[in-house]
Amino acid sequence: MSLTKKISQRVIPIKDFSSCAYCSVRRLCLPVSVDREEINIIDDLVANRPSLNKSDYLFHAGDKFNSLYAIKSGAVKTYGSTKGGREQITGFHFSGELIGLDAIGNNMHNCSAVALEKTVICAIPYKSIEEVSLHVPAIQQEITRLMSREIRNDEEMLMAMGSMRAEQRVACFLFSLYRRLLLRSKEKYTFRLPMTREEIGNYLGLSLETVSRRMSSLHEDGIIDVENRLITLRDIDALQAICH
Repeated sequence: MSLTKKISQRVIPIKDFSSCAYCSVRRLCLPVSVDREEINIIDDLVANRPSLNKSDYLFHAGDKFNSLYAIKSGAVKTYGSTKGGREQITGFHFSGELIGLDAIGNNMHNCSAVALEKTVICAIPYKSIEEVSLHVPAIQQEITRLMSREIRNDEEMLMAMGSMRAEQRVACFLFSLYRRLLLRSKEKYTFRLPMTREEIGNYLGLSLETVSRRMSSLHEDGIIDVENRLITLRDIDALQAICH
């Protein structure tokens, strides 16, 4: 007589895979200590998860501030305009990072945000965050931590642009990308730049030609390998040393 054993399996609806519980970068934008019930509360807080194509805008400078935006996948650049109407890039943002924190103070976005590639965003209405914080106190602490991380990244790049030579600026930019991408994967020695070299130059205050020359120099020194937008870090210690 043969015996058959019925194995019970829970079927997860496809739509559930978009939730925070199954997000591959949740540990970057959610408190580590939250339990499943608290994750469900946070998940309900997310108003929608829009998908942006390259060059689609998330918001424009002057738009009313309603939500914070967590990047689920993809990359976004933020920029403002100079008095002469020239675009000035203020930052590049990747999966697991939060956008819109600078608009909290005056209730208005000070810059524009546009997708650099296909990007999925989690929109979190700010007015609901205080209410959720009553049930998940760690949320407010996490927002403070993310704000602190953003300020630190901005300070590092301001120092780089204010006192460093061109080669140092490019090296510091690549090392900063490495550190941020390392949070998402332990094998990020090779990564694809979602931005153009012209955009890197705009951000660093350098010309397109200077960025290209400095990358070629780092390549010739055996510190990085460059293949179009694909960057492989060969000597991270040497790259970091150039930054100082």
